Amino acid sequence: MAIMLAEQGLVNLQNREATQALAKSEAKFRALVESSNDWIWETNKDGVYTYSSPQVEGILGYKSKEIIGRTPFDFMPPDEAKQMIEIFKSFSSKGESIVALENVNLHKNNRRIILETSGVPVFDDNGTVIGYRGIDRDISERKLAEEKLQTMQRLKSIGLLAGGIAHDFNNILMGLYGNISLAKEMLASDNPAFEFLEDAEKSMSRATFLTKQLLTFSKGGAPIRENVDIVELIKEITFFDLSGSNVKSVFNHADDLWMAEVDKGQIQQVFSNLVINAVQAMPNGGFLYITLKNVTISENAVLGLNHGKYIKIIVKDGGVGIEKHHIDKIFDPYFTVKKNGNGLGLATTYSIITKHDGYISVDSELNKGTVFTLYLPASELQKLTKPGKSDIECPIEKQPARILVMDDEEIIRDVTSKMLKRLGYYVQTVSDGSQAIDLYKQSIDAGEPFDIILMDLTVPGGMGGKESVKEILKIDPMATVVVSTGYAEDPVIINYSEYGFKGIIIKPYILSKLEKVLNQVLNLS
Repeated sequence: MAIMLAEQGLVNLQNREATQALAKSEAKFRALVESSNDWIWETNKDGVYTYSSPQVEGILGYKSKEIIGRTPFDFMPPDEAKQMIEIFKSFSSKGESIVALENVNLHKNNRRIILETSGVPVFDDNGTVIGYRGIDRDISERKLAEEKLQTMQRLKSIGLLAGGIAHDFNNILMGLYGNISLAKEMLASDNPAFEFLEDAEKSMSRATFLTKQLLTFSKGGAPIRENVDIVELIKEITFFDLSGSNVKSVFNHADDLWMAEVDKGQIQQVFSNLVINAVQAMPNGGFLYITLKNVTISENAVLGLNHGKYIKIIVKDGGVGIEKHHIDKIFDPYFTVKKNGNGLGLATTYSIITKHDGYISVDSELNKGTVFTLYLPASELQKLTKPGKSDIECPIEKQPARILVMDDEEIIRDVTSKMLKRLGYYVQTVSDGSQAIDLYKQSIDAGEPFDIILMDLTVPGGMGGKESVKEILKIDPMATVVVSTGYAEDPVIINYSEYGFKGIIIKPYILSKLEKVLNQVLNLS
């Protein structure tokens, strides 16, 4: 009896120790499961959850008890669920493991979540699959980063193509622009043809803006800032883009509105995009309200803005509005809900405003309209000094000035030469920087140095302005060199004076713009 009792006691002790060991093991397993960042689960053979770790709440917004008794497919969009059901059946019928299977799920708040699912089958004694055990990992942020990287790579490729196209296109525009402006100069303003030439010039300007839109977004396009009457600028582009539509603009602005310090061409792109979007949002017509006011921003008052003076611009339409789940995506590249849209308009707008150290936000409600709010840096200059008639007609020291034009394109050399001769300058042209250096040396030796050298920034296969200006300044440190380009992505354009240039002109340009730049540099020299 004593031996039997002792043996029974030993068995009980072993059982208690085994139970305690099992409890410790379970506790350890549970602690491990619940401390994981991943969601750990079990299902039966039909894919119904029989266990769910608490992490599911942080990933999908549901508590574990809300998951039990449901399938993974209950939390997926219909199309995704249909596809995943077939994939799960295939794995289950073959008793195969699931390895890093990506699938789209919907958070409790309807947000899209991308999960990476891995699992192993559970077999009974007969080798039949009776369920799965596995983990889900939230890879939404990783996928977003991958998509952005892919987008940037696509944009880089587009940028390389666009850069070449823009260079050629701007050269063509330069020929058209220059000859139109010359034709206008030869006609009286009351000539019947004058109005048509002005309309053609405006259309050329729009063609230039459209070219810049893709370039600005895809290749950077840092702004070349100047002091601008922002009301006049926005009105001009708004009236142009609303012409022929049944949308009317309503402007409201302070009489003492500050000047803006912006890149005129890029800001025209911004408001052209916003106006065109408003027209498309109001197919039955309506009003586009544009309000401008002076504001002083304190530190951290508006996300991303430094302390200082800004012009606040509110663009409000009464259109169809934007769905809430699209609001966060409208500035993303290639995102569009328009049938024929390319998803670059608002992405370009965002890029331009950001590069101007400004800010843009959007608020919208379905069938009630959309409001864009922008902040642009104000200029220290309060008012623009507009040139009088005498300033335009009589450039300083115009008659004796000698100008050397360097450009690899014959059409540019030809039209620029015509414009300069029209303004009364003596002109010689060359096709690359090495020729410009030789001719400049000869002019000095002859005692008739050029007053201005107008140089193309880049010459494919030859010496461009960036390289040749250094050599010219070695010959004559006081040389007046103006850089000309059709694409403002090179850092030389932003800080041209640091490279030895006295001025800059962006192609394509018209006669009055060329005259203005030359007058400025002649004043400086």
